[in-house]
Amino acid sequence: MDGVETQTDRSRLQRHNIKRTSEVQKALTTNQDSEDLTIKSCEFEIFGIVHDVSFRHYTLRRAQKLSVRGWCLYTQHQTIKGLIQGYTKSFEAMRIWLRYTGSPTSRIDKCVFGPTEELKYFSYDAFTILNIPYK
Repeated sequence: MDGVETQTDRSRLQRHNIKRTSEVQKALTTNQDSEDLTIKSCEFEIFGIVHDVSFRHYTLRRAQKLSVRGWCLYTQHQTIKGLIQGYTKSFEAMRIWLRYTGSPTSRIDKCVFGPTEELKYFSYDAFTILNIPYK
């Protein structure tokens, strides 16, 4: 009878297997959560048709949806400059949106990001549109 498994033995093994799997998933989730809590920050500048196409307002809405903080403004050179801060996933999603999507009637020719920094704390409480001339 040593090599024979019963239904009860198999059920017990399956339960242990499932338990081990859930422990591994918890460990992986914990590691992912700690990575997600990293605050990243960078400046950006967007070139193309970005004036008079509500680009800043769409950027504000997207930032609010992703819980990204920072600011953006029009420049004298017909570009948009800004700064974004957010947790890793939101931060990367915002960068992709700025580079490839923008407002519906805009045309993004080039998007330049400054160096990405890791922060301990947010510098801004929310995302805002600045109405001051940028030089």
